[in-house]
Amino acid sequence: MSLLKDLRALPRPAKTLLALGAANNVGSGLVLPFLVVYIHQINGLGLTTAMHAVSVTSVAVILGGLHAGRLADRIGARRAAAAHMLLSAVGVAGYAFASEAWHFLLAAAVWGLGLGGSSAWNTLLAGSVPAESHPVVFGSSFTLANAAMGIGGLLGGTLATVSHPLSFRLLYGADALSYLGIAVAMFLLRGLDAAEPTASGGGRGAGGAAGYRRVLSNGPFLLVMGLGTALYFASYGQLEAGLPAVVLTSTDVDSGGLAVLFAVNTAGVIGAQLALHELIKRWRHTRTVAVAALAWALNWALVLCAVAVDGRGAQLGVLIAAMALFAVAETLYAAGMPSLVNSLAAPELRGRFNAAYGSATSVGFVTGPLAAGVLVAGGSGPAFVVGLAVVCALIPPILLAATPLLRRAEVAEPVAERVAEPVSGPVSASVSGAGQVPAPAAEPSRDGSDAGARASARAAAGSAGADVPGADADAAPQAAGAGRV
Repeated sequence: MSLLKDLRALPRPAKTLLALGAANNVGSGLVLPFLVVYIHQINGLGLTTAMHAVSVTSVAVILGGLHAGRLADRIGARRAAAAHMLLSAVGVAGYAFASEAWHFLLAAAVWGLGLGGSSAWNTLLAGSVPAESHPVVFGSSFTLANAAMGIGGLLGGTLATVSHPLSFRLLYGADALSYLGIAVAMFLLRGLDAAEPTASGGGRGAGGAAGYRRVLSNGPFLLVMGLGTALYFASYGQLEAGLPAVVLTSTDVDSGGLAVLFAVNTAGVIGAQLALHELIKRWRHTRTVAVAALAWALNWALVLCAVAVDGRGAQLGVLIAAMALFAVAETLYAAGMPSLVNSLAAPELRGRFNAAYGSATSVGFVTGPLAAGVLVAGGSGPAFVVGLAVVCALIPPILLAATPLLRRAEVAEPVAERVAEPVSGPVSASVSGAGQVPAPAAEPSRDGSDAGARASARAAAGSAGADVPGADADAAPQAAGAGRV
């Protein structure tokens, strides 16, 4: 199978990062469904406390991401990611011991700052492979994150019961230990860094404010960042908010049907990665993201069809097709967008580029549910879905029209050879100043706006794509280290 062949051909640092990310997301899955249950039912606090905790985490993720990007460019992405993993461990441990509202809000803030480190994780992934292999590593990271969180969710659902409150505290403790274990591994595995920052690169020569000014003065990147924010608003931001709200208020599908839809989504992501792997490798990043946006537009069109038809069975069948399309779109986006972002990133500022993109998409992820809550509660659910479809449908023509501009703005990586050596040792003779992932995306997939929201957790993972030594020999060669905008 080509996917397995390409995974085997990845450099050892990339495979190590994918394994660490998967292990991290098993821990994330343990607690992902239980935040509201834990705060409201187990600790007897109001639902508003749970919602405020989610909001605090979401804001902290944005701030933490910006800090992680700057830190990655100054001291190296590996150490920045490890430091933020430690912050996440402290935050989740705070949940395990919390009992008062302010305890949870403080833990949420610390956890969010840690989750912002997904931008450093994305920088590590981007630097672990040649640019033409970004779609493989980003796509694989996203798929592994989903599978790992699914495994963690099954374990958490089996182990936690409301009749035994301590079981929830133990789950949060186990999640904290998973963060701590990954942080220790990151500190020890020095070979995961593509290169140490230098004074002429990501070190003190690229000061914080000046570094972000350079990022935000890059017009093509701002275009990509804006399109990514709009897509996040109309896709991931609705997966666990707008979509369920519309289904429950405008169709006859109940909560049991929603469970079926999310199971289809999880299976669809894995199936889409296997089915689309070769296409993702061959396509330019702009085409991959454009097709993802088109698939999301068709997904929302099918949701409208489900609202229009009669009968629970027919509605559920149409919604299953819609959710399968959603999974296809997620898979394409997770491979294409982080690769596109990193193709535009100056090597010495790769951390900041990933952080700026991650923070912008976090805004889309946070504002999406807010808009859904106002409009769906006001009886405008179908009209809201029309708006989401229009937003997604506008992205492909804009992106394809901008492809020549983005190709001219592409940053070619310096030609250099990565010396193969054990992950535990220091990296030498590596790409000077070379820097993914989610992204955002957080996160590993706990990468970005994950405040107990599975969609944002995904959003941080991503993988990359074309050929690496040992992969298909007939693929068109790329200019040394250059990406495929």
